Amino acid sequence: MLPCRIAAVVLGALLAALPLHASADGTTINVAAMPIAGAAEAFFAQELGFFKAAGLDVHLTVLASGAAIVPATTSGTVDIGFGSPSPLILAHVKGLPVRFITYASLYTGPPVTSALMAAKSSNVRTGADLNGQAVAVNGLHDIGQFEVQAWVDHNGGNSDTVQFVEMPYSTMMDALNRGRVAAVSETEPWVSTAADGARVIGNLNDIVAPKYALAGWFSTDAWLASNPQLAQRFTAVMQQTARWANAHPKEAGALLQRYTQVTPDVALIVLKHLQFDDGGRADPKYLQPVIEMIAKYGKSPSFNAADLTWGR
Repeated sequence: MLPCRIAAVVLGALLAALPLHASADGTTINVAAMPIAGAAEAFFAQELGFFKAAGLDVHLTVLASGAAIVPATTSGTVDIGFGSPSPLILAHVKGLPVRFITYASLYTGPPVTSALMAAKSSNVRTGADLNGQAVAVNGLHDIGQFEVQAWVDHNGGNSDTVQFVEMPYSTMMDALNRGRVAAVSETEPWVSTAADGARVIGNLNDIVAPKYALAGWFSTDAWLASNPQLAQRFTAVMQQTARWANAHPKEAGALLQRYTQVTPDVALIVLKHLQFDDGGRADPKYLQPVIEMIAKYGKSPSFNAADLTWGR
C-alpha cells in the first residue's frame, strides 16, 4: 500500500469525539480509513454521494495506520475499519473477534504492487546472491519481510541468513544507491520512479499467490451481529465504488490527489497498479494464502480464512 501524508483536513469527527456504535435500526456508521490509495474507496463514496444514496450516514475518520485502526474498532470507537490482512490475522490469532466484511483491493497479477529491487550496477539476481546480505523492508516481521524470505528460499537462497533492515519506502532507494543494503522490498510509486537507478529482480506478489487480498474493510463480531443490514449496505456501496474507480481512473486519480496529496503523476502510477475489488463480500480463498505465508514465516498458527471473513 502507498504511504502518503495525511490530508490537511481530516474528514469527519476526530477519533475521541466519535459516538459509540449505531443502533441496529440506525443508518450511522463510523468508519476509519487511512490516507492511502488502498483506502480511497471510502473517500470516493463520500465525495460521489454513494453512501448518502444508499441511506447511510457515514462519519469518516482518517487515522495514520492499521495499528491505530484495529484497537479503535475492537474498542467500539469506530464501527468499520480499513486494514491489510497482517494485523487482522494477528488480531484473530490473539483471540480478538474481528472479520473482513469486504476487500478493498486485490492482487490479480502483473503489474506488481510489491517488488524486490537491486541496484542496476549490482550482481544480485538470485536468492543465493542475498545470502548473508542486508535487505530493506517497510516493517520487520510483517508480510513484506515474509514475501522476501519466501522469494529468497524459492530462488536458491537461505532466508535465515538474510539481515532485514526496517525503513520507510521513501528512503529505500537512497540506502540502495549508497550500498547500505543489497536489495529493497519496494512498492509503487517507487518501483516505477526508481527505474533509472534500480531494477526489479523479483515479483513479491506472485510469491504469495496469483490472486489474493491486499487490504479490506473489517468490523467486530458484535457490531456485525447487531447491524447486519448496515454491513450489507456498506458492502454494496464499496462494490459500487470499486466498479466506478476501476472504470474511471482519470476521475479517481483527481480525487486521490485531493485526499492523499500525491502529485498527478504519482496518482496515475498508483491507480495503474491498483485493482479495487468489486466482488462484494470477502471471499476466504483470497485471504488463505496470506494466512499461510504468515504462518510459515511468522511462526503463527494457521487457520481457516472463513473464520476471519463475514457473510459466507
